[in-house]
Amino acid sequence: MGRLGDELKKYQRILIDTNLFIYLMEKHPQYFQVAREIFEQIEKGQVYGITSILVLTELLTKPLKDNNENLARSYKAAISTFPNLSVKHIDSNICITAAELRAKYGFKTPDAIFIATAIEEGAEVFITNDIRLRNMAEINCIIISDYLY
Repeated sequence: MGRLGDELKKYQRILIDTNLFIYLMEKHPQYFQVAREIFEQIEKGQVYGITSILVLTELLTKPLKDNNENLARSYKAAISTFPNLSVKHIDSNICITAAELRAKYGFKTPDAIFIATAIEEGAEVFITNDIRLRNMAEINCIIISDYLY
C-alpha cells in the first residue's frame, strides 16, 4: 500500500469523481495504478465509496458518441454492481448545496453536484484529479496526481 493507501485509512466514506472510473476502466497509462488502489480499497470494504448518479452522464457521453457500446455497457455494469459503492440520486438538498457551492466558488454545475453529494452523504473526502477543486472549506479533497507512483 502506497502513500495514497495510507491517506485513505483516515477516512470511512469517500466520494469518487468521474475521472477515477475512466482511469480504471480504460487503464489510463498514468493514473490506472492510483485509481486501482482506490477501487481495491472500496471493493475490500476498507472504505465506503459514494458517487453521484451524474457519473452515468459523464461516463457514457464519449462511448456513445464514438458508438462504443461495449465500453458503455462496461461502465453501466461497473456503476451498478461495484461492491461497497453507492450511487446517489440528486435531490433538492443536493441541488441547494450545489447552488451554494457555485455561488461561493464559481464551480461548474457538475462539479458542484458531486461535491454537494459528498457533503450531503457524509463523505469525509472528495477524490478527484481536478486541481481547481483543491481548496474548499466544506470537505477535504484528494488530488490523485499528488500520489503518482
